[in-house]
This record gives sequence, structure tokens and C-alpha cells, in this order.
Amino acid sequence: MKSFQNLIFGGTNHRFEEKILLISTLSLTAILAVSTTFNILLDLKPSIIIVSSIGTLMYFCLFLFGRLISRGNIYFFITSTINLVFVDLVWFVNYGSNGPVIGIFVVYYSFLILVFDRRYFLLITFILCLNILGLYLFEMNYPDVIGNYPNSGARVDDNYIGLIFDFMVIFSFITAIKKNYIHEYERAKMSDQLKSAFVANMSHEIRTPLNAIVGFSSLISDPDISDEEKKMFDDQIQRNSDYLLNLIGDIIDVSKIESNQLAIKIQHVDVIPLIHQVTQSFNLAALSGNNVPVSARFEMPKLIINVDKIRFEQILRNLLSNAVKFTEEGSIEVSCQVGKENCTFSVKDTGIGIHVRQQEEIFERFMKIDNNKQHLYRGTGIGLFLTRQLVEMFGGKIWVESEVGKGSNFCFTIPI
Repeated sequence: MKSFQNLIFGGTNHRFEEKILLISTLSLTAILAVSTTFNILLDLKPSIIIVSSIGTLMYFCLFLFGRLISRGNIYFFITSTINLVFVDLVWFVNYGSNGPVIGIFVVYYSFLILVFDRRYFLLITFILCLNILGLYLFEMNYPDVIGNYPNSGARVDDNYIGLIFDFMVIFSFITAIKKNYIHEYERAKMSDQLKSAFVANMSHEIRTPLNAIVGFSSLISDPDISDEEKKMFDDQIQRNSDYLLNLIGDIIDVSKIESNQLAIKIQHVDVIPLIHQVTQSFNLAALSGNNVPVSARFEMPKLIINVDKIRFEQILRNLLSNAVKFTEEGSIEVSCQVGKENCTFSVKDTGIGIHVRQQEEIFERFMKIDNNKQHLYRGTGIGLFLTRQLVEMFGGKIWVESEVGKGSNFCFTIPI
């Protein structure tokens, strides 16, 4: 099933309207191919056979256009305009209201309502009604031009075959709508569950550093505490304060992303010294704790790309924080490969790894996965979601290559 969907839609995640358009053009290609065969068997006039043959080729080209080239509203308008012209042509050569095409206008109207936004509904209704009025006046004034079937049997057969084809198109619409509704309902239900878990987890994530800050702050003023202990308490206060600030910053950033208010400032940045600076800060933290060392491996001394410097550092820190959190022994390495169009950065660790079924889920918001049930890992489930959104805002993509028990390699691209 997945391979069939990839064949129709490709690897890109299309909107529901785009999927309807692709399914419709491909379905009409098949229907018109079958219709051409029936028209030949019914011995209808050559113009009908020619039009249905042209329609088969035309809709297949429209499918390829949407599948391989076009994205966005231009595809909607081109397809809808060609549809209306073609339906009018089929109506004309297929004996006007005597043929099966008159019912296609109802199907076509349903198609337009599904594809276009609500703000276009009045315009669509007006254009279609005006078009039907024009066809009515033409048929009333020029009935001889429209013509009629060679015999009543051919008319009955053609109308019932047309009715079956209408059912097939409507069936494809309803099936797609129902499937999309169920999918969105399941996503909404899952999102609600994840939000509830997120709120419960967030209270713990905020309380833990606050308790540490309050507790160590009260102890540090005790005159019986030695200077060495005071320094250790001060380090704990600083570490938990930084964690709390980063947590609040991530929550604000997620809120801005969901409301389309997160602004980025693209500029030329030499990322090599920035990456060394970030990895050095993680190594300093490793010296004071039990964390594994972080290294940076680059073949080039300088690498200038167009990014938001602060957000790029945020991406790197999020990935390194995850690597440090899930790696108890071994190493963590940051590297980069420069291609013709993209720079591919990677953060590789020797941690617990991620199961293949969970490798897509971890980039969803509020999704938190604990692979090791005997170890409770801190986290809110928004770090990787935020990271993916930032990478995509730069025009890149992010993915993970991982094997349970052998570590993970998070890779992301940035266009050159």
C-alpha cells in the first residue's frame, strides 16, 4: 500500500487537495480509456471517440504535471480550467442533455468544492451556472448542431454507462474524504493525548531544576558550608538555571512556529568556528560530569553558508544535547560533507539507538521515547520537533540513521 501511494504521490507529503487532484486526474485517465473502448463498441460517431481519446492523453499529462512538476494553486487553476473546457466539449459532441455528460457537471462541481478554498466558492458557483446557462441556450437555439444518437439503444446504453462512471468518480471522492477524515481524527486524538502527557511531563521538567535552584541557593548561604561545597552548589544552580532557560526558550519557539511568528535572520556565517565553540562547551560540561567527549571532524578550515547564526547554533545544541543524554559511554562526533547543492551535517553517537519504527515519530511535537525502560531520561519531546522546523525553514531536511544498541546518526542538510 505504501509503495502504491509513493507511485501516485511521490516522496513529497501533499496536502489533501493536491492528493484529490492527483487521484482525480489519474482516475479520469483510466475512465476515459475505458470509455473510448465502449464508444467504439457502441459504434458512436468518430468525434466522440476522438474526444475521449484526447481526454485520456490530456488527463494523464495533467497527472504527470502535478506529480513531477507543479506544486500549489497554479496546478489547481490550470486543471480546473482545462476540466471545464473539456466537459463542455464532451457535452457538445455527446448529444447535449440527451447524453450522460449533463450529470458530470454535478460531479465537477463537487470536485471544485473539494479542491478550492471557501473564499472561491461563490465565484466557482457563478462561473459554473453561467457556463450551464450558455449550454442550455445553445441547445435550445441550435438543436440540429447538437444532434442525437443513431438509435435509442445506443442512447440508453451510453447514459447508463455514463452513470456508472459518475458513481466511480464520486466513490473515489468519498473514499478519499473519509480516509482523510479518519487520518486527521486519529492525528487529533493522538495530539490530544501527547499534549496531556506533555503538560504532566512539563510540570516535572520545570519543578526539578527549580527545586535544585531553590535548595542549593538556601544551602549556599550556610556559614558551615565549605568553599569547595559552595562552588559545587553554585555550579548546580548555574546548570539548572541554564536548563530552565533553554526549556522556556524552546516552549516559546514552538509556540511562535505554530503561529507562524518565528522570524529568522539569514546571513553569511562561517560555521566551523561556531561548531568548535559549541562542541568545546559540551566538552567542558563533560569534564565536570560523567558525559562522553564530543569531537568535531572537518576537512575544511572554513565553511560559509546562509543561515541564522543563533538558530543554527540552537539546532546543533539540541542534537548534541540528545546525543549526550542517550550516550553513557563511547563518543560523539560532529562532521560535515560539502556537496554540489547542500552541506550535510551529522551528529553521530554511540548511545542506545532508536528503533526503526520510532525514527519518524521522534520528530513529532511532544513525542518522547524512552528506549531503555530501566532508565528515565529527562526531556519534553519538543527539541527534535523544533530542530526539524528550523532546518526546514533554512530549506534543508533532517533524518536519523540508527540501530538499537549501536548508536544514532542525526543528519541535516543546509543549501549552499
